[in-house]
Amino acid sequence: MPPFYAVTYQAHPPLVRGAVLRPLSVAEFTEACELLLAEAQVHNCPYWLLDGQADENMRPLDMYEWLGEDFLPRVRHTLGAVPCLAFVARPEFWLSLQAQGYANDTPTLQPSIFRAGWFTDETAALAWLSQFRPLS
Repeated sequence: MPPFYAVTYQAHPPLVRGAVLRPLSVAEFTEACELLLAEAQVHNCPYWLLDGQADENMRPLDMYEWLGEDFLPRVRHTLGAVPCLAFVARPEFWLSLQAQGYANDTPTLQPSIFRAGWFTDETAALAWLSQFRPLS
């Protein structure tokens, strides 16, 4: 596992957890995405809890476009299921994204390709994920 990102899997209920361990560069951000997909593919798990609270870096806008237009559709295709991603970050990070037109208050951006929710605490994120993932 790289020193900047941790990925784990829990079976019951199914969940891939990703956690930023320190602020990420653009290259590390994309590598973390690929690590998540690899772990999700091993367990065929489209339910992800992504803790980015340790990351302070804003990404170039094209990174968010890459997520929505390339990476998440690829996740959908690879897993054969709509991925459900709960992002947890510090409030000021979300405010910055919202100011740029990303991470708005709409919990689902492209429901046929992916579902995403933005949160400032894990409890709320897990509650949101529970409406999509099986309990066992």
